[in-house]
Amino acid sequence: MRKIIIQAVSILTALLLIVACANQGFPSGGPKDEEPPFIKESKPKPNTLNFTGDKIEIEFNELIQLENASQKLVMSPPMNKKPFVSTKGKVLEIEFEEELQPNVTYTLDFGNAIKDNNEGNIIPSFRFSFSTGETVDSLQVSGHLFESEDLSPADGILVMLYNNLADSAFETLVPVRMAKTDKKGYFSIQNVHPGKYHVYALDDKNNSYKHTQPGDRISWYDSIVVPSFEYRKVIDSISVNIDSLTIDSVIISEKLFYTPDSLLMFLFQQDYKQQYLVNDDRPEKAKLSFIFNRTLEKDLDIRITGHETNNDWMIRELSATNDTFNIWITDSTLYNRDSLSFTLTYPVRDSLKNLVDRVDTIAMYFFEKPISKKEKKGKKKKEEPPHLKIQKFSSNLDIYSANSFMLPAPATRFDVSAVHLTQKLDTIQVPVKFDLWQDTLNIRKYYILRKWDAGGSYEMTIDSAAIEDIYHKINFPVKNKFKIRNLNEYGKFFVQLESPGENWLLQVINAKESIVQQGYVPKNGKIAFQYLKPGSYMLRIVTDSNRNGEWDSGNYKKRIQPESIIYYPGKIALRANWYKVISDWVPKEFDIYKFSEEFRKPSSSRNQN
Repeated sequence: MRKIIIQAVSILTALLLIVACANQGFPSGGPKDEEPPFIKESKPKPNTLNFTGDKIEIEFNELIQLENASQKLVMSPPMNKKPFVSTKGKVLEIEFEEELQPNVTYTLDFGNAIKDNNEGNIIPSFRFSFSTGETVDSLQVSGHLFESEDLSPADGILVMLYNNLADSAFETLVPVRMAKTDKKGYFSIQNVHPGKYHVYALDDKNNSYKHTQPGDRISWYDSIVVPSFEYRKVIDSISVNIDSLTIDSVIISEKLFYTPDSLLMFLFQQDYKQQYLVNDDRPEKAKLSFIFNRTLEKDLDIRITGHETNNDWMIRELSATNDTFNIWITDSTLYNRDSLSFTLTYPVRDSLKNLVDRVDTIAMYFFEKPISKKEKKGKKKKEEPPHLKIQKFSSNLDIYSANSFMLPAPATRFDVSAVHLTQKLDTIQVPVKFDLWQDTLNIRKYYILRKWDAGGSYEMTIDSAAIEDIYHKINFPVKNKFKIRNLNEYGKFFVQLESPGENWLLQVINAKESIVQQGYVPKNGKIAFQYLKPGSYMLRIVTDSNRNGEWDSGNYKKRIQPESIIYYPGKIALRANWYKVISDWVPKEFDIYKFSEEFRKPSSSRNQN
């Protein structure tokens, strides 16, 4: 018998060795863990009443780790000192650094900061609540926050409730409840006490829980909010299997909803920058450059220090946004000096936002670069007369565009009769009429204006010595050929809108989010956009209340919301020699949630504290 047992053990051992040798890889660990951790036990229990401790311990069913808890944790109502948060294996510990208020419901909102240690499964929107009083407040306020300029979801922004209804509360007090938006811009403020509230949103860069910085990105809901609840009928469908037959059934039930649950808010940054001079430069001996951080509200006044009464020594050149000024000195006895002093007077806003003049005295220098021996040696014995080089214009031109050329310095003499334009008809260059227009701001730029023939070939010439600039340089002869694009290279949009709103500005936006064409929608709702290059486009409507031809941000002091935007719900691929008729667009049925989810990414990169 003993011999039989020994033989059996030997056979079993051999079989185990064979199996072991046949499985050289790692043993299977079973199915992958895809479930997030859950609470196994906590001290105190969730929604505990009359809590008097200074520490909370929450034990989960598995090992956990925290990710950016200091940034993601929102405690409502806020505390002067954030609680100290740590983990020990499966346990999350929260230690309060200051005394809790009596008779208050507290909510610890961790967002997506907690995940398991192995697979990284995140607990979505993890919250823990308790009360220092006899009851736990249970009302809620929820909704969505979007970027006002492009309707992307505003991620990581504080949304706050104030029971003090004064307009100044947002700037002087901390909120009574708050929460952060998620990647979809969604927010849900929990454990709200019955009452009346104002709702604000704040990109709180300095963690003050107040709108204290003029550059804060903010939003507010125009109406007073009164949290409540209601029961709504909900339709569910279920499938029942009876005798191998599947029968669909509809069940109508009532479900509790906390209101308001669909607040819609738009984040913006109002114009706040104070006026100041960014840079002053003298890049050429006759050129002065002054760059401001923003558009001047009045014109820049510049004088030669000590000669303030005489202002005929310069030619002024402005940028389109009135924030960059190029001053050209026309008097050679001035610009040949190495050092010049100027007195600038420009408008700024004082502490009371009143417009006042600021006066700066600036010394500006220019030194000629010394000529090296090699350069001297390489110079011709007989130097050519100084000449100005005209920057040539485009060789291919859109049919709706004006052609242009630029001078390196302002002209003091320009014989416009020496400019000629011809069109190639068959094989002959035929003179054609045109208008020559000088830009009123950038005075060195000139435009050739004409109604072009599609596909036409043109040639512009400028005779020698037709132009003389402030340096007394003259031009050599100029000849430039260019072609006009054919109509079959463009596409068109025809848009038909029913019952258009007042001041609707319809904009065509390309793949780079740049506005390529725009126009106000007439009362009949019909508008067309021609000469569009092939590509992907979007359409959007701006409710341009002040009819200034652009989208405007909001202003909290004046209680002006940013101008509203409505997008066409989709991208439009436009081909050459093709047109698109859009007659199915109903702007008043715009689904902002669907549009944002499909076409916009969260703006969290701009919003992280």
